[in-house]
Amino acid sequence: MNKLKIGVIGCGNWGKNIVHNLLELNVLYKVYDANKVSLQNLPISDSYKSQKIEDIIENETIDAVVICTPPITHKHLALRTLKNHKHVYIEKPFCLSLEEADEIIATAKDSKKIVFIGHLLNYHNGFIGLKNEIKNNQIGNIVHIKANRMHFGVIRKFESVIYDLACHDISMILGITNDLPINVSVNALFKNSTHIPDSINAILKFKHNLTAMINVDWMSPYKEHRFSVLGSKGSLIFDDTKDWKEKLCINHSLINDNLNVIKGDSKFIDLKAEQPLKKELVNFLDCINKNIQPLTNHEEGLRVQKVMKMIEDHI
Repeated sequence: MNKLKIGVIGCGNWGKNIVHNLLELNVLYKVYDANKVSLQNLPISDSYKSQKIEDIIENETIDAVVICTPPITHKHLALRTLKNHKHVYIEKPFCLSLEEADEIIATAKDSKKIVFIGHLLNYHNGFIGLKNEIKNNQIGNIVHIKANRMHFGVIRKFESVIYDLACHDISMILGITNDLPINVSVNALFKNSTHIPDSINAILKFKHNLTAMINVDWMSPYKEHRFSVLGSKGSLIFDDTKDWKEKLCINHSLINDNLNVIKGDSKFIDLKAEQPLKKELVNFLDCINKNIQPLTNHEEGLRVQKVMKMIEDHI
């Protein structure tokens, strides 16, 4: 791997994790945050800290920029980065509208630079293992997907729970269906705002009678990050709150044509314990060095954006 130089814009709750990993990978070059306190408190040498955003975006030494700022800023920062001939990693969500996504994509094509979207769970060995089991026909034909993502988290002011949490599950669902839904129905709960939902339940209907259900909630008193796939021969359950040895389970119980429950065996799938964020960042660097498109590139981000818009339009 060639020695790349990466700049980071935003070192808040998640950004600081990205900074830490890039430092370990020996590619961190400069970090900027509009919040001077966050920047100052970052446990890295002052030589990495920039007081001006231009020191990153306009620095010809830097090969790529990681944007880990509020989503309302993503389009503006991504366009500036691409126009300065740098690859860009955009932490989820990609952006806040299809129009913004189209503008970023057009600029990326003009600049011939990579746009990498931080849909983290695509790089998680639990989800990778789940997709491998499906590919190996361990649960037969997919019938239904269910995704629950709930916690007592940060209440956002500029984007809804759809953009904050559901984007993860939409990305995973589309990674399995390889198709957009043909119909969407949504229930939403507004508790802290009149226009930004805090909790949603969305049902996505696909071709061939395949369905998916998404439940996301940032006011839940308990944490649940569970993604399940029901097939004709059994089910797979990816539970990211569990220890590595119990994160992925296959259950061969099923409901037959007579609506009887047929009990089957259940076992955990062996997974390699690896930090998904580091895997994701290594993949980003690898894509730059090899000049290849990432799994979560701008086209994947656009598909996720389209489904988020479908859900938003049905609230």
